[in-house]
Amino acid sequence: MQSQPKAPKGRVFRLLFSILGLYSSFLLWGYLQERLSSTDYNTTLENGASSDGSSGRWKNVVVLNFFMALSSTLISLPFVIYESLSDKASAGGGLSVVAPKRGLAPASMSNCLASPFGYLSLNYINYPMLLLAKSSKLVPVMLLSYIINGKRYSASQIFSVALISLGVALFSCKKNPSVLFAATDSSTSSNEDSLKTFIGLGLVLINLLLDGFTNARQDKFKLEQPKTSSFTMMYQMNIWQCVFMGSYLLIELGIASYGGDIVGIHASQLEEALAFAVKFPAVVKDVFLFCITGASGQVFIFYIITEFGSLVCVLVTVTRKFFSILLSVIIFGHTVQWWQWIGVTSVFAGLLMNSIDKYLAKQAAAKEKKE
Repeated sequence: MQSQPKAPKGRVFRLLFSILGLYSSFLLWGYLQERLSSTDYNTTLENGASSDGSSGRWKNVVVLNFFMALSSTLISLPFVIYESLSDKASAGGGLSVVAPKRGLAPASMSNCLASPFGYLSLNYINYPMLLLAKSSKLVPVMLLSYIINGKRYSASQIFSVALISLGVALFSCKKNPSVLFAATDSSTSSNEDSLKTFIGLGLVLINLLLDGFTNARQDKFKLEQPKTSSFTMMYQMNIWQCVFMGSYLLIELGIASYGGDIVGIHASQLEEALAFAVKFPAVVKDVFLFCITGASGQVFIFYIITEFGSLVCVLVTVTRKFFSILLSVIIFGHTVQWWQWIGVTSVFAGLLMNSIDKYLAKQAAAKEKKE
């Protein structure tokens, strides 16, 4: 009798520990992502000086993503093996547990292709804008579902999408939105800023479309194999990414070594990454921490989904993105105007509203099914 009250306390402790782990992992991961993609490694950075005083920026996205996928594979593998040993009904066992499943190959491929577009967009927009734009992927998903499938949405869902769209529009404004209704500014600098923002958001759109395909293929796989656990999904997605990106890097290395003069590839990404790491040793620590924090963050996400449900996970991840934007603004000195903060708040309010609406609808559907 005395042990019963301890269960809720233990559950709360596990939830708080999971939230702390997820926040710590992804806040540091976001910081390292921006540092790797937008910071010059030179004598102004601690332990980042080169012998000749030159500077350089990390550009080897495929190498970075390969090590990220490899870290996630290695971290998720023990969970997969443990689950297979615990489930006596698991078919096969042995190598069949860790062998790549063909059903997730297309999703992994699209995930490999999506990431470079996100990194490339940082040449045109800042990291807070990238995070905010990626958070609004619900908008094109709902729009396409309405156009293609004729799917209908509730008033609250439409309102949440309107909030998200308004928020992204406000954050995109470099100047006070009130000037849009005044005389137009035709200065060259203003036009160049608008063009850069347009290109950056276009690249993010491609990233979101590929992410949408990835999610759709994952959903299809779950429907075909409903007993697949979250950790197995994590492992399978990442092992396929290791196969795809590892193959690409090896093929590129072979072409650069034996046929570079013919095709114009004189150095592979592996060679460039190694040379950069030798010249700027500080990047090794950043890449290592980037991979570890990204992989551990995924583990916390899957644990929260398994133990506390998808709604709790959505609430935690949405608020995490808000703090990632705040951290980026503070550390990297991005200028964010008052109307842009209203835009940020509008986006996350729309996301939370939509998530809660979906949760309530799912609960109502489950209740009707029982009755």
